[in-house]
Amino acid sequence: MKKRWTAFLAAACMAVMMSATAYADIPASSGENSAEGMSASAAAAAAANKAMESKDSVSSAGTEAATGSKQTSSGDGMDKNLSPFAAMENAKRLAQVNGMSITYQMPDGSTEVLDSTTLAGWVTGVDGTTVNVDAAKVQAYVAQLASRIDTQGGVQRWHSADGKDKSVPTTYGWKVNQAAECAALIQNIQALTSVTREPMYSMHAVQAAMPQFGTSFVEVDLASQHAYLYQNMQVIWDSPIVSGTATDPERATPTGVYSLSYKQTDRVLKGKMDPKTKKPIYESHVDFWMPFNGSIGLHDATWRNKFGGSIYQKNGSHGCINLPHDKAAALYSLIQKGTIVVVV
Repeated sequence: MKKRWTAFLAAACMAVMMSATAYADIPASSGENSAEGMSASAAAAAAANKAMESKDSVSSAGTEAATGSKQTSSGDGMDKNLSPFAAMENAKRLAQVNGMSITYQMPDGSTEVLDSTTLAGWVTGVDGTTVNVDAAKVQAYVAQLASRIDTQGGVQRWHSADGKDKSVPTTYGWKVNQAAECAALIQNIQALTSVTREPMYSMHAVQAAMPQFGTSFVEVDLASQHAYLYQNMQVIWDSPIVSGTATDPERATPTGVYSLSYKQTDRVLKGKMDPKTKKPIYESHVDFWMPFNGSIGLHDATWRNKFGGSIYQKNGSHGCINLPHDKAAALYSLIQKGTIVVVV
């Protein structure tokens, strides 16, 4: 027994010396000797020191283990009655925190690093093979991260081809999924492995700068009754339009940020069923159908011979964006599923 204990003491001392040497550059905490005021290297040393208690303590721990008595935990998150081997394993596990970092890839292309000093301040101890993490501290950090990433105000802005600065209220933008990010961050820390990744999002925009939907999109301006297609903020297509009837709430075209659902040629558009005739209130054949908001889309309207102006005020569509046939054909060839359509 004496020889085995002597060998263990030597190994424990070596572990503590290696931990202290490897992390000597980490500043000592100004807090009291608690889990919250200790660096990960200090926690590792404390764990190893516990393994080097008197032979009586080891003997007592062995007796409790043999009799099945419950182990007790100290205030620093380490079990007071751990076997020397288990205490050393926990010390090694805590020491690994000093060598890890978590790097976030931010929407603007920059990075934000959670270094080992920060992460060590969130670790409260080890329970078996599980690293315990202060969830409240993680939640506070994630909330602060979200406040810097989430799109504020619910508005997207851009400078239009007609020379005007425009904006549209929308839910589109960046939004961090705080619950998912907290869970992922705790899992990263418990894995004791450095990682580089994006935050967890519930909504992911195209870019950080306004407009966050990017620089290639279709703009439909209801006031001017004109539409534009931008590619890298350069207009490559435009056309007069007729939108939904403005004086009829059921037919007015809703504003917002959408994306093209799909596109189809040779389509018959059908209106709501007339309860009296049991037939659609209208059936219109179109050559180019480009829906972006449910049953609302861009399409050719060969039954019209005029577009633009004030037609939409009283004789507009049922919500769709009517286009001259040649303009609809050209647009159809330039956009694809997922193209952003902004109605303002």
